[in-house]
Amino acid sequence: MSETAASAVSAITAFIIATLQERYVIRGGREGFERLKLLHRVLWPATCALFDLLDVRPGMRCADLGCGGGEVTLELARLVGADGHVTGFDRDEVKLELARANSEEQGFANVDFSAADVNEWSGSGEYDLVYCRMLLQHLSRPVDLLGRMWAAVGPDGILAVEDADFDGLFCDPPNEGFAFFARTYPLVLARYGGDSTAGRKLYRYFLDAGLPPPQLRLAQPVGTEGDSKLLVVSTLEATAGPIVAEGIASQAEVDAAIESFTAFAEDPTTLLGNPRIFQCWSRRAVG
Repeated sequence: MSETAASAVSAITAFIIATLQERYVIRGGREGFERLKLLHRVLWPATCALFDLLDVRPGMRCADLGCGGGEVTLELARLVGADGHVTGFDRDEVKLELARANSEEQGFANVDFSAADVNEWSGSGEYDLVYCRMLLQHLSRPVDLLGRMWAAVGPDGILAVEDADFDGLFCDPPNEGFAFFARTYPLVLARYGGDSTAGRKLYRYFLDAGLPPPQLRLAQPVGTEGDSKLLVVSTLEATAGPIVAEGIASQAEVDAAIESFTAFAEDPTTLLGNPRIFQCWSRRAVG
C-alpha cells in the first residue's frame, strides 16, 4: 500500500472511530427536557447579555443547533419578531416534540424545530445568526461543525457559540459528592467522544475552522442556593447511568455521591461555582 493510500485509510479509520465513540452522555427524553429548562434558567442571563451585544433584532433569520427543548430558540423568536424566523435543530425527537408543543402553546408563528444530526447539518449562507450553546463539548470534531456553521452565515451575519470549561468548577467547603462529579464527568464525557474543557478552546477552534479572530467573553454562575446549585447536581444525576456503564464508578458510589452532593446543594451556607462559560463570536464581512 502506498504512503498516500495508507494515510487515507488511517484518516477514514480515525473518522469512523470518532463517530462511533461520539454519543450524548447526558440523559435525553422528557427527563432531559426538564433538566434543560433548569439549565436555561441558570444560563439565560449570560446568554441574554450576549444577544444584546450581538444586536439580535427584528427580522433576523437564526439557526439554533443542538436546541434541546427549545428554550433559547423561543427567546430568539421573541427577539426577531414576526418578520424574523428561527429554526431549532436537534436529534432528540422527544425533546423536539415537547419544544413544538411549547411553541404552539405560546403562539409562536416564526419558529420551527427540525430533527438533524449536527455531524451532518449544513447550510449555505441563509442565516443572520447561527448559534449553539453547550453543544461542542459533546463532539469529537467541533472544528468541523464550526466550519459548516460558518458556511451557513450570510453577509454581515454572525456565528456565536457558548460552551463550558469544567475545570472551573469549585465549591466551599469541600464536599465528597462534588469531588466525585468533578472527577467523573470529564472521564465519562471523554469516553463518549467529548471534551469537558471545550470552552477554553473555542477561540482556537474558530481560528482552526478558518473564521476571523473572534470576540470573547466569560461568565460563571455562582450561588449559595437555588437553581445554580441544583443544576450541577442534576448533571450528575443525568450522567449516572453512563458513569456506571463505563465502569468509572459503581452504582453504590454514584448513589452516595448524589446523596452527599444534594445535601450540600440544599444547604444555604455552602457555595458552588458552575463551570466557566466561554462565549465566542465572529461576524462575516459584507461583500
